[in-house]
Amino acid sequence: MFDILTPNNNEKELLDRAIELGITHTVLLYKSISELKRKKSDFSNTYRTIYIHFGLLFAPKNSGEARKINERFYLETDLIAATSQDERITRALCENPMIDVVFGAATSFGRDALDYRRSGMNAILANLMKEHKQSYAISFANILQEVGARRAKLLGREMQNIQLTRRKIPLIIASFASDVHQMRIIENLAALLRVLGANYPQSKAATSTAIENLIKRKEARRSKNFVRAGVRVVD
Repeated sequence: MFDILTPNNNEKELLDRAIELGITHTVLLYKSISELKRKKSDFSNTYRTIYIHFGLLFAPKNSGEARKINERFYLETDLIAATSQDERITRALCENPMIDVVFGAATSFGRDALDYRRSGMNAILANLMKEHKQSYAISFANILQEVGARRAKLLGREMQNIQLTRRKIPLIIASFASDVHQMRIIENLAALLRVLGANYPQSKAATSTAIENLIKRKEARRSKNFVRAGVRVVD
């Protein structure tokens, strides 16, 4: 069972809590490659009861920056999770094959149209994500940050995004917690995803194989025998 976390110099607290919740694998996201390498050196061999992976939290300020992730950064990380609430930037992220996960596209503000919710996603973006083998993620921390009508609006928009993406690309749900109070047992997160429109197999994969497959694909790309997708050197 996987969870994705966004530490704020509190890795030990988050990891200890993850172990208490029965989480077996975590992905720690950092805002820069330099911080990622430093934390990887500090925590790679610290825990024996939980697997720790290290990823990049990418929040570009414009479309040009969204396209700057290169293959070197892609290979140095176990996972690249990107977020934006600007539709043009989200489009650029969905066009970038170096991005593994897109999340946080939905907002809790602004008015919806009469015939659809302004959820930050659409069928065209879902098709782009499918083409580039990306996954769409729900952040539980983002939901917790909203209350009342704003939370209801955000949940409704995420429901629309799940309907747009669930038949095309893998879904992921994770806490994306920066504080232990934002963490939940994996079964609760999977149940929330079902409430939002995913079926049982999708909700189960969203906290396990959907994340695991992204990490395994990255490991395969790092192999010296890798040529291109589906092709490798054999003895």
